[in-house]
Amino acid sequence: MDQSKRKDLKIAFDMTFMQLGWSTWMIGIVLLLFVGLQVFTDFKLVLNDEEAAFQGFIHFIENPYKIFMLVVGILSAPKFLSWFVKTGVTRKDYFTGAAIASAALSAIFMIIALIIAGIEQLIAPVDFVTFLGEGASWFLIFIVYTLNIFVYYLAGWLIGAGYYRFDGWGLLFYIIGALVLIFMMDLLWSNELETPLHRLLSLQAPENLSIFISFGISFVFIALSLWVIRATTKRVRVKL
Repeated sequence: MDQSKRKDLKIAFDMTFMQLGWSTWMIGIVLLLFVGLQVFTDFKLVLNDEEAAFQGFIHFIENPYKIFMLVVGILSAPKFLSWFVKTGVTRKDYFTGAAIASAALSAIFMIIALIIAGIEQLIAPVDFVTFLGEGASWFLIFIVYTLNIFVYYLAGWLIGAGYYRFDGWGLLFYIIGALVLIFMMDLLWSNELETPLHRLLSLQAPENLSIFISFGISFVFIALSLWVIRATTKRVRVKL
């Protein structure tokens, strides 16, 4: 069992730093773009949103983070599962290691964003605002944003696992499941829902929803997603 745990942690370590290496270009480009917009343009005019202009780097990099995590999650099963199993790693060890790595990567991403946001506040202090409100603590911002970024990895992982095991209509159900997961997280945590699906259904975020309820429902969806991924990859035929 100790050997298996060491394998889990080694897989988590390897995947975290490999995926973190992939992300360096993305973070660098987004940071350069953010600084360029701040220095050389009227940020409010570029964004066409005065409120968003005061939400700082964390708000600016949120969507690039989510897109990156979605893509990396999709690649998790086709790329990493095959490679690890070929080296003698069990599917269970891969699953545990990949889950730890995705959570660690989400936390590291937000630590980087908070450090840059802190430097931004030292250089040009502004009234920092996120969708959590003006009074939200930095710790709460870290936890909630990390959770949301992590969910996008899970959504991609669902799609990747479905693609790896099924073709055609089977994959379609996993794509729908991933969309539902993202949709529900947006509904729980976003005060202003601007996605086409939200506008089509005329949905609004629940008012005065307890943060504990939001966390509780979020963890239920995360646990369900992890269970589906584990069940899908548990006995999948590895493509060598």
